[in-house]
Amino acid sequence: MPAGAVIGTIEWTVPYLCYRYKGLRSYMVAITVCVTILASLLLWKLPQSATGAKLFAVFILAAYGGGYAVLMSLQIANTAGYTKRSVGSSGMFVGYCLGNFMGPLVFLQSEKPYYTTGWIVTIATSAVCVVLALVYRFVCARDNKMRDQNGVSEAFEHAYDDDLTDRTNPQFRYTL
Repeated sequence: MPAGAVIGTIEWTVPYLCYRYKGLRSYMVAITVCVTILASLLLWKLPQSATGAKLFAVFILAAYGGGYAVLMSLQIANTAGYTKRSVGSSGMFVGYCLGNFMGPLVFLQSEKPYYTTGWIVTIATSAVCVVLALVYRFVCARDNKMRDQNGVSEAFEHAYDDDLTDRTNPQFRYTL
């Protein structure tokens, strides 16, 4: 129950902070995944006798859940065009499901109690996620700046009539 309370609090707090303060979404995704990396390192490298620290790591391990909620909203906000948005959301969900399917398969029974392969894969994929979240923010900010410099202001005229994608609509601005 304590792990559920901690993760539930994170999953409510992170999206609220992103709603309250603009421009935090990609940063919050990166931060929550960094918490998961920290928990993974603690669970992997601490001695078996460090039960209190390992219990703390278990409590914060699923912190990425708050970032995942923000990531789903970021994908919806930054994709224009009905078909493109549907395919993007479906693709993210399929990727999430594949990760949940493959994750347990890398924790090899022969490596217990340390499960080196599993923790290396978890930390490596999480680190890639952090880098991609920050690169994505940089690319979106750069595209917004280029669109602003081209002299076309952000607007929502005919947003639902035209069904233009984010790439083809010069008035579209990415949410950061």
